Amino acid sequence: MAIFTSDDKQSNGVAAQKAGAATIIAQGTRIKGNITTDCHLHIDGEFEGKIDSKNAVMIGKNGQVDGEVYANKLVVSGKLKGLTESDTVEISSQGRFEGVITSTELVIEKKGVFIGESKIKGMQSATKNATSKSV
Repeated sequence: MAIFTSDDKQSNGVAAQKAGAATIIAQGTRIKGNITTDCHLHIDGEFEGKIDSKNAVMIGKNGQVDGEVYANKLVVSGKLKGLTESDTVEISSQGRFEGVITSTELVIEKKGVFIGESKIKGMQSATKNATSKSV
């Protein structure tokens, strides 16, 4: 990921991340595959596949994602069908999420739509250990 500064020089790495670097998938763009990123990701187009971000992923009101999202924070203002494992998940008033959410914090605004299953992040292993023990 690179960003361009005002003097038309390209900057990479830590300086770009600190400056609020972002990758944008614009409306009218369709991407199928896998994305791995350290910067913010904003989707207003269509994406099918897997997203692995160490930062925030935002699905804009025109954005559509079909697949898996692993992120620090996920904001859904458009549509997401699939699953996510994120520390924080926010579904805005225009957002729609169909699938499985695994998170430590889940926020659904009024008129936001969630159809599926919600799990608390980190609780699955404790449940598996408890059910696998014999008495």
